[in-house]
Order: sequence, then structure tokens, then C-alpha cells
Amino acid sequence: MAKRASLWKNIFGFLFVLGIGTVGYSGWNWLSKVTLAEIQIQGLVNAGEQEVRDLIRVDTGAVLFDLDPQILEDRIRRHPWIMEAHVSRLPTGLLDIRVLERYPVAQALESNGKIGFYYDRNGFRMPITDVMWYAVPIISGELEGYNPMIPVSDQVVKDMLFELPNLSPASDAVLSEMRRIDTGFEIRTTPIGKHASIPVLMGESEFADKFKILDAFWEQEVLRHQDIEYTTIDLRFASQVVTKQEHRRPEKDISN
Repeated sequence: MAKRASLWKNIFGFLFVLGIGTVGYSGWNWLSKVTLAEIQIQGLVNAGEQEVRDLIRVDTGAVLFDLDPQILEDRIRRHPWIMEAHVSRLPTGLLDIRVLERYPVAQALESNGKIGFYYDRNGFRMPITDVMWYAVPIISGELEGYNPMIPVSDQVVKDMLFELPNLSPASDAVLSEMRRIDTGFEIRTTPIGKHASIPVLMGESEFADKFKILDAFWEQEVLRHQDIEYTTIDLRFASQVVTKQEHRRPEKDISN
């Protein structure tokens, strides 16, 4: 009796596995014939939909599951504005593409006096578009030219770009523009009160700490002493603020 029960159990098990295999084969055979019916792209802002379609180089009517998502994602990431891409193939014939674009943290001023391109925080360069304009600091000076495929090689520029999204509201309000010079970065402050734009020498490193020092100095000294004209603020030395300054002459009363 026990042997008969065991035999029936083995038979049912075999039939179950056979059924699963048949269903699986039928499903695979069906999926292998599904053709691409529609391409859906989400997340685009500055990149154009047709630009993405040109990059992936697939046409409706192609066998959907012959398309390799990783290959398509790699092609899409070649667009200078696109940082990440995720491609899904759906049994309905839909190729679903979702992208995450790079976000600008600065813009490059070229030698002709025009804005040439944007930077993201990782040093990648994106072209100017007619779709969006971003109120981000201007960088000028000794800069590498536009290359949409690789990030900048200048480590000083990369370090500065990486810190820009972390600026406090105070630093963000003070910062007007930046210039890459031989000794690192010189930034220009936004004019406020009686103070004109002040050059601030930032050096080549430790920008996060230096912006914090500038925040404190700006609040405690610059804003509180409108009678002092700061011609330079030098932050190149560790935890120190070295300034060049002049006392403003009292304004003459010419009312009489």
C-alpha cells in the first residue's frame, strides 16, 4: 500500500513538473514573438525625446525581448544631460524608459564673454538649452573646454563643483561668481549695503570649511562694519582670515 502511494506521488510530481515546464515553454515562446509596439520615455527636461530615440536606435516592429536593456541604458547615458537610465520591456509590447537628468551647479563663462555650458556637481558638462535656465554661479578663468563625454580633469574645479550644492543659504546669497586662477579659486561676493563686490581667495582645497569660515566672518565683521571697506578677504591659510581693508571717509554733509 505504501509503495502504491509512493508511486502515485512520484507520478503526480512528474506530471506537475511537466506541466510547469510546458507552461514555461509556451510563455517563453509567446514572449519571443512579442514585437515592440510603443516606446515611452519619462523624466526628460533638457534632453529631447527624439534625441533619446536616436541614441537607442530601435524601431517599432523589432522583437521586444531581443533588445538588451543594459545596452540600451548605456546608449541613453551617452546623452550629456542624462545621468541615469532604466529600461524595462513589458509583455504588452511597451519599452518603458525612465531617466534621471543631471542638475547644474555652475555655468562656464568662455573667453568670448558668453555662457558656454553648465557643470553638474561631478564635473560633467552639459550644453545650454532653450528649455530651462538655471540661476547658478558663473565660473570663469583657466577652464577646460566643453566635452560632453567625460568630467573635467582639473581636481580643484571638481572639488569646488562638488561643494556647491552643500552651500548654506548665507554662502549661496553671498556668492556671485568664481574665477579659476593659478592659486586655486577667487570668488566674488554679491554687493551689499556700502560694500562693493569683494574678492575672496579660496585656495585649492578644503572649500567646505572655508565657506563656513566666510559665513561667520561675513556675519560678524562685514555686515556689522559698513565703515570698513574690504578690498580682499584671503582664506588660503588654515582656519585664518587675512584681510586688506580701508576705513571709509565720513560722508560730508552738503545739505547746507
